[in-house]
Amino acid sequence: AACETCHKSTTSFAGTAFNHTGVAVGSCATCHGKTSTGKPATHIPTTASCDLCHRTTAFVPATMNHSGISTGCATCHSGTFANVVKKPATHIVTSAACETCHKSTTSFAGTAFNHTGVAVGSCATCHGKTSTGKPARHIVTTASCDTCHRTTAWIPATFSHTGIVTGCATCHNGTSAKGKTPTHVQTNMGCETCHKSTTTFAGALMNHTGIVTGCATCHNGTTAKGKPAGHVTTSAGCETCHKSTISFGGAAFNHTGVAAGSCATCHGSSAKGKSATHVPTTASCDVCHSNTTSFTATKKPNHALLTGTCKSCHGANFPGVVSKSVTHESKTATDCNNSGCHSTSTFNK
Repeated sequence: AACETCHKSTTSFAGTAFNHTGVAVGSCATCHGKTSTGKPATHIPTTASCDLCHRTTAFVPATMNHSGISTGCATCHSGTFANVVKKPATHIVTSAACETCHKSTTSFAGTAFNHTGVAVGSCATCHGKTSTGKPARHIVTTASCDTCHRTTAWIPATFSHTGIVTGCATCHNGTSAKGKTPTHVQTNMGCETCHKSTTTFAGALMNHTGIVTGCATCHNGTTAKGKPAGHVTTSAGCETCHKSTISFGGAAFNHTGVAAGSCATCHGSSAKGKSATHVPTTASCDVCHSNTTSFTATKKPNHALLTGTCKSCHGANFPGVVSKSVTHESKTATDCNNSGCHSTSTFNK
């Protein structure tokens, strides 16, 4: 360019104002860095021409052109160079290159983290600090996230019960993990008392140790097996008669408190009833039988309660019932109490 393009004084070269008009694109380094101001020590490393980012009217601010840059981001974005964005203090801990996750050269937003190569057991380095951690209702554990969660999808997680033998209810409370069903037996014992499998709740063996009362709390036919259809009618607790917690067999019925006249409620249906040779009567068993361990009659029968005629019993070969002796008048065909012969209190006239 002609001298007077820049030098306006004919007495001094001082105060010269350089005119960039007409300077060829890409020729900045012809002067800058040699006869004119060049890059400062903190300038990002580049071999590109100054005018790729800087304007000729003002060097600051410069507009960085990332065209063609696909790797080596950390060369500049490292905190060494002024006005160049670096990782914030809350950035996840990683030695991976910026471009591993950040795909945009105009914005850091929309980053997709790549878990490839993340060391096993190191999830908590970020999760719970600079990245999403356990929610409030997460099961209580100190195990590393990747013990149960996959890096490609958090849900569903596959929980590993390895080494867990107690404290099941810490998680299995119906909130953090599946808990007792509505029909579960009522108990405050730990799950592991009965449930021995960590993969299924099936096949649990109830431990009755220490249980001596309240059987019907569970044995109600819904939660656990209850009375069969033919069970004796009673409101007494199971444990009144059943003494074994592993078998219902061998129960000894306790007649204490049984209401008078109610024997037939059981005897004759769910318990032993009258034999085929029993005298005909509609009276309650306890009118004559007062022994609840044996059916032996301890009271004299009340003839007013018997049905039929005298001969229905006396002469019908009922065990223990008096019949005509061999010397009895054999020609009479009338009933015992007819013709004013025998009374119900004595056979002697």
